[in-house]
Formats: sequence, C-alpha cells, structure tokens
Amino acid sequence: MTELHLPPRGDFTFRQLECFAAVAEAGSIAGAAAGLHASESAVADAVTALERSVGAQLLLRRRSRGVTLTSAGQAALPLAKELLGRASELSLTVTGGHDASLRGPVRVGALSTLAPSVLPLLIREFTDLHPDVEIRFSLADQDELAERLNDGDLDLAFAYDIDFSPEFSRVVLHRTRADLIVSADHRLADRDVVDLAEVADEPMVLLDIAPSRQHTLELMSALGVTPRIKYRTANYDLCRGLVGRGLGYSLLMARRFTPVTWDGSNVVNLRIREMPRTIGILVAWRPGPQPERVKALIDFSRDVVAPLIRFDD
Repeated sequence: MTELHLPPRGDFTFRQLECFAAVAEAGSIAGAAAGLHASESAVADAVTALERSVGAQLLLRRRSRGVTLTSAGQAALPLAKELLGRASELSLTVTGGHDASLRGPVRVGALSTLAPSVLPLLIREFTDLHPDVEIRFSLADQDELAERLNDGDLDLAFAYDIDFSPEFSRVVLHRTRADLIVSADHRLADRDVVDLAEVADEPMVLLDIAPSRQHTLELMSALGVTPRIKYRTANYDLCRGLVGRGLGYSLLMARRFTPVTWDGSNVVNLRIREMPRTIGILVAWRPGPQPERVKALIDFSRDVVAPLIRFDD
C-alpha cells in the first residue's frame, strides 16, 4: 500500500493526538477505542482529521492485521506524546495551584537487576516528600528502555552505562564492577581475590540478559578466558541458585546481598584480581525541557538516592 499525501490544513486538536497515540500503542482502531471508551468510528475519524491537518498519512489501515505506523507516523508519535504530556502538565498547573508542577505521574523504567536496589528506596523517599507525584515503574532490558525513552513512553530510566545510547542526558549515580560468584563450598570460596583464569575450565552459568551478557563475555575475552557456558538464564535469582548448588560459576555485578539463595543454598562473591573496569549505574532521560516533577526526581536520584545505594562493600 502507498501512503496518501493529503493537503495540510494546519489545525488539529489534542483529542486527535490522543486518538492517534492510542491507536499506535494498541495496534488497532478497536483496541484504542476500548481504551478511550469511545466508538471505533469516532477514533478513526479523529485520526483521519489529524492526518488531513498535518498533510501526511500517519497510519496504514489493514482489516486483517490492524494498523501500522507509516514513516511519518513514526516521526510524529513521540512528538504527539510529548505534546499530550505538556498539555496534562498545563492543566495540573492551572487547576492545582502553586505546587501543581510536583503533581502527576512520572514513568520510570529500570533493568530487572537494578530495580530491587533502586526503586523501593526511590519511591518511598520521594513520594514521602511529594505525595502528589505518582511513580509508575516498569522493567525491561536495556535496548527496550532506550527505545521507550526515545518514543516518549518513559520519562526516566535506570540502566548501566554499557553501550547505552549517547543521545540521552544522564547522571551517573554509582559505579560498580563485576565479581566472580561461586558456591559457598567451592574450592576458591575462602579467597578474597582470584584470577579469572582459575575457573576457566569449569562450567559457567551465564546471566543471559542485556547488557550483562555483553559485558561478561567482553570482559572474559579481554582476560583471555573462553567460558564453558553450561546454563543460560535471564533470571537473576535462578542464576544465583544454580551457582549456589555448585552447577557452575557466574559473573555478576558486585552488590550487597544475602549469601542465601531462594532455594536455601549459599553463594560467595569474590573480587577479580585483574580489576575489571567499573560500570556506571545511571539515570537517563530524553534531552530537552522536562516537567518539574521529572526534574525533581532526577535531582533526588542524584542527591539523595545515589549516596544511599551501595552495590559493594
């Protein structure tokens, strides 16, 4: 199907933007209509009116496969979401009085391996100070976090600075490093520092998520160690449990944790003698003006949360 080129009219409404964003997110007119509590015809008419206003087709409509974004639609979607967010902020400011800028939602994304160490403290402390701010969080891998930031689906993301897109603004909250993780009865368990080559011939349990996977394999390659990967898992606690049962070693970011795994075994984290490069734990956001509540959360993460989180001794 070819895109239609419509003569621009130059005016559109926020309702039309809302319908367009809802259809793009739901992947169908019907799904968007259900979410907006509107009729399918009303949603379709709003999107068509928006397309005529901007002079370009934003969606390709296929009866059997729902809708897909055109190239113009892909470019317009993050701008539409930003305009909708700013409109919501304007409404809160006008109706909510002096402190309204610190009201409303902040959409936060985090890596599953970082979230338990950062989000509970952040949510509790920040919302105690600003009870009218609602922190909505979701977990994703690093590539998805970057994509959702870019699309305007997230306001902030907590991630590692391993191949994280340089286009985003950021603050480094803390620096950590990779440790060797072994079972409590491993032959090296009573050591403080080890050479990675000492486990080169043993089976490995790989935490198979981005960016941990890339960092682990690059680190081992740089140290001349070829891992004998026996198990792969995207679950952090399962990785520790497999190690605790003596099924292999792993490399995980250093952090304070109980040595007892969920299944009752024990693990030990050992410092690697070659001193792997430290990795930054960062909060990132799209460059440009931010709502006051988002700026406040960035500042809070840097000034309050960063000194309190500890990922190693």
